[in-house]
This record gives sequence, C-alpha cells and structure tokens, in this order.
Amino acid sequence: MGAVATTAVLGALVVPAAATTSSEAGPAAANPAYKILKHLDYSGPGKASLRVGYYDRARDKGFGWNKVKKKHNITKYSAVEYIAKSPNRNRVGNTTTYHMTGYAGKYRCRNGVCTLVKQYKMILSVNEKVQRDGQDKGVITMYCVGVVRCPNWVSTALAKENRSVAAADEGTVAEQDAPDNSEAPEDEVVDEADTADENTPVDPSAPAAWGDASDGTEVYLSSYEPLVNSVSSTALSAAPTGSGNEKLAAAYSPLKWTVPASTAEDRYRYVGSYSRLR
Repeated sequence: MGAVATTAVLGALVVPAAATTSSEAGPAAANPAYKILKHLDYSGPGKASLRVGYYDRARDKGFGWNKVKKKHNITKYSAVEYIAKSPNRNRVGNTTTYHMTGYAGKYRCRNGVCTLVKQYKMILSVNEKVQRDGQDKGVITMYCVGVVRCPNWVSTALAKENRSVAAADEGTVAEQDAPDNSEAPEDEVVDEADTADENTPVDPSAPAAWGDASDGTEVYLSSYEPLVNSVSSTALSAAPTGSGNEKLAAAYSPLKWTVPASTAEDRYRYVGSYSRLR
C-alpha cells in the first residue's frame, strides 16, 4: 500500500513538470507573423487584418506589416487604412485577393499656381481568406507602382488624409511596438495572387527617383482618382499641414489639374445651433 501511494505521488509530480516544459516550448517556438496589429476600416466586407507578417529580404518574400514597412517604406497604419477604404476595389482573378487603389502626389508652387511634379499610384493587396483564428489573412502588401521604396512623404500624405476615428481598436499594437520578423511561418499557404507586387528586390544604393527630392516648397495631395496637373495655391491653403512648408491631403481618385480657389475655401459654411436653422 505504501509503495503504491509513493508511486502515485511521484507520478503526480512528474506529469505536471512535463506539461510545463511542453507549454513553455510552444509559445517560444511560435512565429509571430499571424499576430494582428490592427483591424483596418475596409471597403470590402468587415475589416481588413493588418498582421505582423514577415519580410525575407534575401528571398524577396513576405506579407503583412513587415513587408509593407521594410520593403516598401510605408510607415503608418493610417496610410494603409486610407487605401483600404478606397472604393476602387478589384478582385484578382478568381481568388480571395483584392486590390484597392489610390494616388499620392507632390505639387510645387510658384506665383500662386501649384504644378504636379510627381504622382504615385498606390496598390494595396488584401487576401480575405479566413485563417485558423477566424480572421482574414488581410494585408499582403502595399506599394507605389514603379518604385520599390515609396518616398517618406507618401506615408505622411496618405495618413493625414485618413479621416478614420482616432480611437484605437482594442488590442491594437502601436507602430513603434510592432515586432520585426523575417521568418516565414512553417504552415504558411501562399496564394498565387499574392506572390507578385510589380517590384524588384530592394537596392539600398539606388538613387531617388526623379521628382522625389524636396526643397521645402512642396505640397502633397492624395486621392482615389488621378491628380490634376495644376491647382491654385489658395485652394490648397486649408490642407492639413505636415512638417515645414508642406501641406498634405489625399483622395481616392486622381486629382484634377485645376481647382478654383472658391471650391476649396468657401463652398460650404457650417453652423451649429440649439434651435432649428433657417
């Protein structure tokens, strides 16, 4: 009887120890790629998941925030969310991947007229396939068509124009706290529609593209349609300001070449009252 009791007690002590070792090894070995950083407002059904993802520079492969940031230099969640809300949403073939598009542009102002000197078409790729956690795979990549790394002003312009509610979703991870990750998940299934982003691997020695250099006199606009070639500087005076002399704005369509100042400055007047307005 005593021997049996002793064996039972030892067994009780051994089993939890083995379980503890196993449970500790699991999280330590888990890849963080599928962790959701933020649920983005989205022009498709529900919200789009922005996951940690990964970017393997040597193989030029990845998805999620790490690819968006480390390969394409999009550095603000709200810049991604602005394009995620674009009404220009197109399915890629017969897949669960969709592309949203928008535009970011730079104007240089002289003598009251601002001329478009640079414009990038933005493409955001979102895969709506549901994963094991019950959420979509979400953002695959976002980039400026024609270049690998978007200039810094693109993120700032898109983010300033994103007029989403400022309150963060529960569980949102701040941009500065988002982990870096270069490891692909062992169980990752890559859809063919998510393997190309029209860009080549990053070349850190590549010179800035024409029109990307700044001298402090630029005005930046974004749109869901192509931007116009010129606009009066007065019409841009109400645009959100960035650093220095920059003025930032965004839209889902290309901007028009010219816009009368009156349409931007005095088209509407807003009045609040406790009595019915006349």
